[in-house]
Amino acid sequence: MIKNFGERLRELRKERGIPIYEMASKLGISRNTLTNWERGEKEPHSIEVLEGIAKILEVPLKSLLVEESESDIGNNPVIKDLQRRVVRLEQVFAKLGS
Repeated sequence: MIKNFGERLRELRKERGIPIYEMASKLGISRNTLTNWERGEKEPHSIEVLEGIAKILEVPLKSLLVEESESDIGNNPVIKDLQRRVVRLEQVFAKLGS
């Protein structure tokens, strides 16, 4: 079964024995925000936060976003959202460079 981002985040955090308050503190967010992410109610909206989570959990960003058993990461909604954001940023930078 494919887990959503929140389930994967909670699973990795617990595997590493990191209390929720400690991880929230390291990320500079509230415990409630992290709880909302783990429940799947919200997701982080910046690559910097995702990179910070991956660093704290000591995992590659890819393994935070997708399970190794997923055969096609292109179908992962988090990956799709990140790809859309990258395209938008590239468009903005292209306009600024014109």
